[in-house]
Amino acid sequence: MKRAIIFSMATTMAICGCGQSNSNRDGSSIAGGAGGTANAGGTTSSGGTSDAGATSDAGPVCNASIPVNAGNTCDIESPPDAGAPPDAGSASDLTKVGPYAVGHVSYMLSDTTVYARPVAVSVWYPVDSATVTSVTPPAQYPFDPYSDNLPVSTSTDWEAVGYDRAYEGPTPSGDGPFPLVMVSPGSGCDYWQYLYIGTRLASHGYVVAVTEHENEGQWPWSPTDGIVVQMFNRTGDVSFVITELLLKNDAKGELLAGTIDPSRIAMSGHSLGGYTTYALAGGVDEVCDTLWPASMKLESLPYPQYTCAPANPDPRIRAMVSLDGSSQFLHYEELARLSIPSLIMGETVEHTVSYNSQSLLASDSDIGRWIARPHAAIHRTDSYRVDVTIADHMSFAIFCDLYTVMGRLGVANYGQYVNTSEYPCVVQGTFDPKNNPATREIVTTYMLAFLNTYLGREDDSLMLTSSYASQYQPNVEFFDSEACSECQVGQGDYAYRPHPCQCSVAQQDPSDYFAPPGSDGGAP
Repeated sequence: MKRAIIFSMATTMAICGCGQSNSNRDGSSIAGGAGGTANAGGTTSSGGTSDAGATSDAGPVCNASIPVNAGNTCDIESPPDAGAPPDAGSASDLTKVGPYAVGHVSYMLSDTTVYARPVAVSVWYPVDSATVTSVTPPAQYPFDPYSDNLPVSTSTDWEAVGYDRAYEGPTPSGDGPFPLVMVSPGSGCDYWQYLYIGTRLASHGYVVAVTEHENEGQWPWSPTDGIVVQMFNRTGDVSFVITELLLKNDAKGELLAGTIDPSRIAMSGHSLGGYTTYALAGGVDEVCDTLWPASMKLESLPYPQYTCAPANPDPRIRAMVSLDGSSQFLHYEELARLSIPSLIMGETVEHTVSYNSQSLLASDSDIGRWIARPHAAIHRTDSYRVDVTIADHMSFAIFCDLYTVMGRLGVANYGQYVNTSEYPCVVQGTFDPKNNPATREIVTTYMLAFLNTYLGREDDSLMLTSSYASQYQPNVEFFDSEACSECQVGQGDYAYRPHPCQCSVAQQDPSDYFAPPGSDGGAP
């Protein structure tokens, strides 16, 4: 059993998601996950740096350098005014634990609407340090909230490998109500893979709720729905959880009563959770019209008929953060509808290419543009793109530290797999971006700067600039716009910047991404 758990994790993680199971309920085979990685078909720009300018055979090609001005920054066009961000304040040090202690509570909610499914959610919230005593228990983190097959880990177990402390069930701080940040995991990922976001943001005055979506193959015994079914279910899961948390917020005697400000709700997600974020922020006209899972041989046509329905935006969401999100499932015009502040974080073009260069997804020549494409479509002054130069797709989750924690709890023999080359979470003598605390610090720092500026009580917009990144964030490439005039943009194309001083062009909707209207996901 122990070896089976580790082997399943190591092998299936190579295909972009976190899932452990590779079969649908009907027994057909799929690959667990839908996150952004693979060959981007890059060429060499005139600046001498590899980028992803080349598209499919009939696609546009342009790779140009953007002139550098006297201030040693790129001369670029400004996007149309969509409401300027607040005046720049003094940049805070958001890299450290905030002033609050952190509480935690888990819920198993039951959606009895059209979705008729349970939804597990883990919530972190601010606590006044004075209310925590020596007998306050550490936070309880079940490995699998949908079964009793695994033990419950605690905050103490995770603190031992470098994560922030949290306590189980203390009274929330009276300084609220606080903004709510919803987080949707990657396909097949567990909620605890994002506890670093929950604990750090809660210490700075946010309530953070991370869902765990049912039937996504998180463990060998977990059922696994197809990707399109997951897409259909996820938006309903998150909106349902928001409703339930706000009911608890309004209910006298509930732990979270009065803790959440319903006017300040943000949405975030990693990988397929990034799709969930885009969909809830702007809506999707028809979930099933994506050909991408079938094109990548991750799923077979036809998709279930009930998935040929819209995913409606949730108007309660006021800001969004995508973490290497799966934007390929949304049409360019759907992304362009987003009208709330947005932070789009992810890998660089080169890391997106290399991460899955040997996988099924390597045939997607547009995959290197998954982070720039939504930023180009949104085209607003309150939209920002952050490329983390030391990250790959799984750097935004904490899967690798699971080996250590489970090993110490006697569930898995971590030591047997430290030097394996199959999925090397740790490789002696080389840098491993998947297990890099610096990436997690960048993620939480930029999330806090963005959320503080648009939802919080502080103005940290000074940190949302290229000058801040160049001075204080050597592992970040920052973009406030994709606009550039060095490439000619034809009908159906868009310009983007592979790197800050480069310009390239690509198709808005690659031909193998979407089915013709009314074709039920391209089914014959």
